[in-house]
Formats: sequence, structure tokens, C-alpha cells
Amino acid sequence: MIKLTRTLYFLILSLSLLFFSCGGDDGIVTEDKTTPGTEEQNNPVDAPVPVEVVEEEPEPVVLPNPNGVYLPNGEEQNGKPVYANGEGFFMWFNGSTWKITDKSGGGKTISSGKESINDKWSGGGKARHFPDEEFAKDALFRLAVAYQGSTDNPNAIRLFEQFVKDFPEDKMVAEAYLSLGDLAISDVKSDEQPSFAQIQNAQASYNLVREKSQQIKLITDSTFNEGGLIERVAENPEGVVEHYLTFDKNKDEVLQSTEYSSIGLSSEKSFADFDLNDDKAIDFGELYDVASYVYYTNMEKLYAEYSEKNSEVAGARISEATEKIGLANEMLGRPSTMLNLYYNDIEKYGNDPSNVGVDGILKKYIDKYDEYEKLYGRTLDLLEKLQMPGQTISFTYRDRKGIEETITGTVEDIIGDRKKLLPLLSSSYKGMDQDIYSEVVKSRGAIFSNPMHMAKFKGYLKKYKEFKKGFPSNLSPAAAFAKLLDEAKSSGNKPLELRMLAVLDRVGSKAGGSYNPQKSDFPAASPGVLVWMAEKLLEQNSVQDAVSAMERLVNVYGDTGGEFLFDANYLLGQAKQKERDYQIAVSHYEAALANSSWHDDAHDARIRLGESLFEVGQSTKDSSLFDRAVSSFEEVRSDSDTSLDQRAQSSYMMGECKRAIRDYAGAAYYYLDTTLNFPSATKWASKSFENAIRCYEQSGQSDQITKVEKQYVAWQRKFLK
Repeated sequence: MIKLTRTLYFLILSLSLLFFSCGGDDGIVTEDKTTPGTEEQNNPVDAPVPVEVVEEEPEPVVLPNPNGVYLPNGEEQNGKPVYANGEGFFMWFNGSTWKITDKSGGGKTISSGKESINDKWSGGGKARHFPDEEFAKDALFRLAVAYQGSTDNPNAIRLFEQFVKDFPEDKMVAEAYLSLGDLAISDVKSDEQPSFAQIQNAQASYNLVREKSQQIKLITDSTFNEGGLIERVAENPEGVVEHYLTFDKNKDEVLQSTEYSSIGLSSEKSFADFDLNDDKAIDFGELYDVASYVYYTNMEKLYAEYSEKNSEVAGARISEATEKIGLANEMLGRPSTMLNLYYNDIEKYGNDPSNVGVDGILKKYIDKYDEYEKLYGRTLDLLEKLQMPGQTISFTYRDRKGIEETITGTVEDIIGDRKKLLPLLSSSYKGMDQDIYSEVVKSRGAIFSNPMHMAKFKGYLKKYKEFKKGFPSNLSPAAAFAKLLDEAKSSGNKPLELRMLAVLDRVGSKAGGSYNPQKSDFPAASPGVLVWMAEKLLEQNSVQDAVSAMERLVNVYGDTGGEFLFDANYLLGQAKQKERDYQIAVSHYEAALANSSWHDDAHDARIRLGESLFEVGQSTKDSSLFDRAVSSFEEVRSDSDTSLDQRAQSSYMMGECKRAIRDYAGAAYYYLDTTLNFPSATKWASKSFENAIRCYEQSGQSDQITKVEKQYVAWQRKFLK
């Protein structure tokens, strides 16, 4: 009998039918034969003369393990139910004894018992059959949860499905459906996409959660879990496209075909809108766009229904739902709708400091407004310049080494010269439409000479004039939030007032910069506002007040703070660095990165973590801390998307870590690597040259000292003009 913990043992005993066994009596798998009259008759007269044969040693029979949870599968044998364990074995009654075989009613016998199912089984196995419904129900659910927790997904699915079948009206059935929704795609790897059938199964289960329960937590969990699945599919709908491709798309009438009725295009769109080459058929790329559109539309609908039904329900995540609705609208090509949704939500819920979602929307609002203002404004600016090839323009750009250069010429000359065009686009048109960016680079001179290209770019110009015209300039953060600030002050809405002061300060408005944080305002401050207050307090060296603000954030919003918990630990780490309590700073930075390793300030947190580890290593002489610091710095140094200065600082500090343990060769390597790869980061390059020379002095390499000194002089002439 297998070993079980005491808790799980009693849990299992309560199930309707469970079986545990070590196999048959003699360890041999036998063929079950239940038909009488099949015995062979021996005839000694006709027996052949025996011939001595040397038999090969038979390989030992490896018995399959019959242990597991057996549930009724709906069949019967000899008046008794047949049970299956989901792994290919069946427990059935042959009229006198119970058997476990690989076929129902026959097959290979793995283990057998007596007429009473609770009697001893072969090999010392035992079975327990408890028909008491309450015990069975509780045990079945708990064991399903245990299987899910141990990632035995097939058994978890089997047991949850049995639970909802046997107890469809139980109070736990909604939780079972929630788990079934999650389990439907649990075996899909992160680099794969779920199939259409898996998506359908998951969505059906999530929908049943909302049908079976009125609990806001279950409703919320099922909505956001389903929404996450839909978003994943919308971003990459390969599995859905494979399903769509089962239809015949070579017929002329395909765009009106009823075969596509299940796809779910809204009344705003028809298949003709996606038939880009106008061939009356939908190819793979066009179907990809169809699927993405459909699932973003479904995502919008899902969260909109959730918000509509639960807007007044305590505990509902309305602002987070609004953020998702906004994302769906953005991906459907409606950024203005997204911004209006966000603004309305901020206006409606902004005076509730516990509504963490509003802080998330405020950050998103600022980022998205800036993104689309650049997208529309800069793309339109370039398209307008392309209509005036003779116009003289001038721009300044900085190359990879940090050297600035000014280029002047006509639009046609600069666009036609790749060496000038790329610097123009990188210095003046970051954030523009990437497809048009690529078209300009690819076409260059043809834009001004080829009629087809000229017409195409005039079409782009018309399109972006419409985009710019429809963009809500009246909702710029500076204008929109200044208006809300005045309204909050006049109505005495302190939480909303603090939120508007914080956001206006972040966008550079004077209104926000005039506020000096007060501890008395902490109770009215939302998580995002507390972070802003702590930042300002640290700037003023009011360290203890900053710590108090972040401790309040952690204590009050520890379960709901989301990414603001990163900010709290990140700022607490900075406060402890200021107090030279580096050991505590290390723990805060590690907690911050554990919560949100993708945060915008994550690399700065890694640098600060490395600095703190370096300081603790200096005081304790523990060399392992320097190795941990090097690992933290390496993450920053190796990320090409990180700022030049941060990468240079990390590279320099890796040299410092090596020098601290007197590895002068390793230290010199990192110092010189800093001067080679990040020469325009003048602060760190200069310090690296100086420390590389010191390392060679320590190791007595005078020839290297002379070489590095010459390099240092040449660098100074070039970068310290």
C-alpha cells in the first residue's frame, strides 16, 4: 500500500471509491478468461517425443501500477458499476470477484479482490468504498484541488468534471468550474498558442462560474482569467486561424458564407473589410487580422458587461476592467475612445483612495496620450514634408559614441541619402508609424519620382490628417487634469485633489510642483499618490516621512497594491541607503524585483541592489556578496535597451567588485571594457581609466600603465572638449 500523509489518507478514505494496491499475489499479469468450457484436454497417446530445448531466461514482468482514484464511468458488469481511474484501468465485478484490468469486462488482470469490495485485495491492496454523499463530495473536491496543486492536470480535470456532474447544485460548483476553466489551457506552453477547442472549453467553464455564483470574487476571477486568455489569443491567434482554415476559402461567396457565423464579427465589420487584395477570399494573413479583431471585440464586451453589472458592488475591480476595455479599443484602432473611457473612470472613481485601479489608469493615460500624440503628430509632420521635396531642413543628432552632428539639406536630398535619412528618423521621428517609417526607408528616392509611391504617400497623409483631427487634444493631461484639480478643490474632494496634484507634477505642470507633502494627508492618499509623496520627501531628505508613506502603502494596500508594491520597496531601499543601512536596503530591493522584475525602474533597482550588496560585502568581507552584486550589475550591463549611462555604471561597478576582492586582472578587464563600449558616458569612462591604471600599479604591470595612460589622453581629447 502506498504511503500517504495522515491528512490526505483520511481525505482519500472519504471518496466514493478509491483503490490502492501493490499488484497480484505472485507478481504475474494474467489474461482474464471468464467463458466456461474452454479448458484444454491432454491426450497422452498423441503426445510427441520431447525434445530438449534450452529456454532463454524470461525477462521479468513489470507490473503496471493500479493505484489511483476510481470513479464510476456509467457502465455496468454483472449488476455492478464499472469504475475507471483515468489511466487505462477498470475495476469491475465478474460475478464472484472484483478485478482490475486494462479492459472493462476482460483484458490483463492487474489485481483482484473478493466479492466484498472492501475485503482484502491481491498483493495486500485495499479498497475503501464510502457511499455517504457528504463525505464523498467534500473529499472529491479536495482531492481535485490537490491534483491541481501538484500539476497533475488530467486527474484534476477528471475529478472536477465528476464533481460538477454529481453535485450540480452544490455551493462549490462555481469554484470547480473556475478550476476547469484554468485547467483547459494548463498544458499549453508559454511559447505555444491554445487551440480553438481549448479556448472554447475554457470560456464555457468561466461562463458557468458567473452563472452559478453571485460571489464577486468568483465573478471577478472568472472574468479576469477569461479576459487574460482572450487577450493572449488576440495578440497571437494562431490556434484560432488554424480552426478558421478548416473552411473552404476558395469560393467567391466566402465573404458571405454562413460557415463563418461562429467567428463573431460585429455589425461594424464584414469580411470584405479584411479582404485586402480584393480577391473575394481570405488568406492566412487576412484571417489572422480577422481573428485578432474578433477576440479584441470579445475582450471589450466581456469587461464591459462585468463593469455594467458590478459597478456598485463592493470589491469589484471596475477601474482595472476599464483599463482592459481601453486596451481593447486601442487595439481595435480607437485610441480616442480609450482616452475618453479612462478620463470618465478617473472622474467617477478618483475620490476613492482605495480604488488602486484609478492610479493604474492615470499612469496609462499619461503614457498613451504621449504615445498617440507622437504617433499622429510626428507621422503627419514627416508626411507633410514629403509633399515639399525642395524645402530645406536642418537637424542635429548624436551618434553611438555620443558625438553630435548637424545636417542640413533639402527634404529630397536627405530622404534619398540613407546615411542622412536614418539619423533624421532616429533623432526627430521616434514614435511615428513604424510601417510608414519602413516604407520611407525602403522607397527613399522613389517617393518623389514614382507615381504609384507618390499616390500611396498622399493616401497616408490623408489618413493621418483624419487621425489627428479626431484625436482629443482637449484631453491632454495638462488641460484635463488641471480642470479636475479645480473641481476637486472646490468640492473638498481631497483624494481626487491629491491624485491630480501628483499627475500634474509628473507631466511638468506648475500646479503639481507647488504642493509640499504632509503626513496629515497620508490617509487620503491612494497608493500612487503615496509613492509620489515619498519621492518628493526623499528629494527633501525627509527620510523618515518617506519611510512612513511607504510603510502605510505596504500595510494598507499589501494585497491590492499591484505594481505600487514595487515602488514602495524600491523607495524604502533608497531610504535605507541614505541611512547607510545597506543590509535592509538589500532586502527591500530584492522584494521589489520579486514583485515586478519588468517595472520601468527595475534596472535602477538592480544597480542599487548591487551597490548595497557591495557595501555589505565591504563591511563583512564576505566575497559571495560581491559575486551577487556582479550578477545584479550584469543584468543591466547586458541589456541593450537600457540607457548608456546605466550600462556604463554597471560595467564600472563590476570592476569595483573585482577590485574589492583583489582580483586586479578581472577589475582591469571590466574598467577597460567600460572605456571601450561606453566612452561617451564620461563620468564612468573617466573613473574606469583611472582605476584601471591603479589596478596595473597594484599588479606591477608598468607596460600596461603606459598603454592605458595614452588611451586616456586620446579619450580626453575626443570626449572632454
